[in-house]
Amino acid sequence: MKKTSTIILTAIVALTVLSLATSAFALPFLNWRNVQSRFGVGNGIIQRIAAQQNFARVDGLITDWGSTNVTGTIVSQSRRVVINETDVREGASATALWTTNATRPISALRDKENFTYTFYTARLINASVSSLNVTGYSYLVNGTWNVFEVTSTFTVTTDESGDVTGFHRSQDAQALASNAYGELKVASGANNFTLAIDGVDSLTGSVLGQRFQTKLFNPFKILNQDNANTVTKTDVSTLISAYGSSPGWGQYDQRMDYNFNYKVDICDLTTAAANVNL
Repeated sequence: MKKTSTIILTAIVALTVLSLATSAFALPFLNWRNVQSRFGVGNGIIQRIAAQQNFARVDGLITDWGSTNVTGTIVSQSRRVVINETDVREGASATALWTTNATRPISALRDKENFTYTFYTARLINASVSSLNVTGYSYLVNGTWNVFEVTSTFTVTTDESGDVTGFHRSQDAQALASNAYGELKVASGANNFTLAIDGVDSLTGSVLGQRFQTKLFNPFKILNQDNANTVTKTDVSTLISAYGSSPGWGQYDQRMDYNFNYKVDICDLTTAAANVNL
């Protein structure tokens, strides 16, 4: 165990250096907007002091797409920062990934056979509103979304012993909706959510976990059970175990795909490492 921890720590340090050297980073988690742009001024100097910060994160399991049974996950985060009681900034992100494939889950193991896999994605592009405790809802995010149908073809290579030595993935993405208005809602007192996007059947499912707090929280954090508010070595270790995975192969986990390019790659690993609390 000690040796494993040492290896992980060494990897974290190396990857942190690599991330700084190559400027590898994930796409911004939160789409920020100024609700009110006013600043306090004292002695001719603009003062920007964060007076209040609210953070929310919702993780859910997608079970239905219109009348079709599906499997998938949805992750949404939002943050509200009040500066000098007058300048308010809100940021939000949301991504969903699901499949109609009933025999191969998104988190399937690293199979040795070649295969083709189809899945669907939705991503919040521009947030208009991100609010907590709206009448009838405990969480609401709306704005414009992009929705895609993605088909990936996997070619897996093995050695003489049958062990996987590598794989090649080619993919084709077809847009189902572009810059379409949509709303993600979590009903008050309920354990379910609805994502309704214009031109696409609604996604519904159960809320796996909700986290609301009034202090700074690192959006790159993966696990919640350790109650830490920063990325930890455990988070990075978890991501390392899923390195190289894609939907349908390698135990893919959407929470680890920071830039949402449908694979856990070096960009995701260096992002986590650069944010770890050493």
